Amino acid sequence: MKDEKRETYKIKRDSFQVAQEVKDSLKQFNAVKKKILDAMGNEGCTIPQIAAQTGINRSEALYYVMSMLKFGWIQVVGVDDKDEYYIYQGKK
Repeated sequence: MKDEKRETYKIKRDSFQVAQEVKDSLKQFNAVKKKILDAMGNEGCTIPQIAAQTGINRSEALYYVMSMLKFGWIQVVGVDDKDEYYIYQGKK
C-alpha cells in the first residue's frame, strides 16, 4: 500500500506542471521577503522605515509586510512614538 501511494504521488508530481509565471512570482516574493527581513534585523521597523531601507515604495512594502504577517513570518511588536505606525519584527 505504501509503495502504491509513493507511485501515485510520483505520477502526480511528474504530470502536474506549475506555470512559469507562478514560479517567477514566487522567486520575486522570496527575494523581497529576504530584503525586508534583512532590513528589520533584530530590531523592529515601521512600514516607512522598511520602504526606505529596501528601496521599494510604501504600498508595495505594506503589501509584502501584510502577506508576511498573515503567514507568520513576522509579528507586531509595538507602536511608534507618535502612535502612527505599527512596528514589525521577524519571528525568532
